[in-house]
Amino acid sequence: MTRKSKTGRPLKPEEKTVWTRVAKTVAPRRYEKGPKSARPLPPTDPTTEDFAHMLRLPPDIAPTPRGLPQSLEPNQDKKTRRGQVTIDSKIDLHDMTQAQAKPALMKAIIRASNRNHKCVLVVTGKGLRGEGVLRRNFISWIGDPQIRPLIATYAQAHIKHGGSGAWYVFLKG
Repeated sequence: MTRKSKTGRPLKPEEKTVWTRVAKTVAPRRYEKGPKSARPLPPTDPTTEDFAHMLRLPPDIAPTPRGLPQSLEPNQDKKTRRGQVTIDSKIDLHDMTQAQAKPALMKAIIRASNRNHKCVLVVTGKGLRGEGVLRRNFISWIGDPQIRPLIATYAQAHIKHGGSGAWYVFLKG
């Protein structure tokens, strides 16, 4: 029996070789045993709900944005993931209370924007089991109407800059 391609022509020898390899990776569909043997087993792939339960983020923290806005360099997202970010200024909120940290963060972002800085490293610390108060509140703080217009985006810092205990805040140009 000769195999034919989708177009109806016979397969070339190199195509037959590839087809044979692929055919070996496919298994027949499994069926339930018993009187209803014509019914296939239910799929075992995880559903979207299953993935939602696998996330380990505290419920208050929204996921970081996927792409970066057009106002930044095209390769900025890749550079961020690799930790190749040029940090223009840094603020360490460690050891501060919430009442001290929010005004300090706002002041630092406004100052960095006035100095035409592009990236601010904000160190919040991880807190107990990664659920620190400063880390959890950081996202709502940078969403404050007073400083939000200055911010292009933000991302979790690379491990060499503090990892999950720090954030990059990219300012608009």
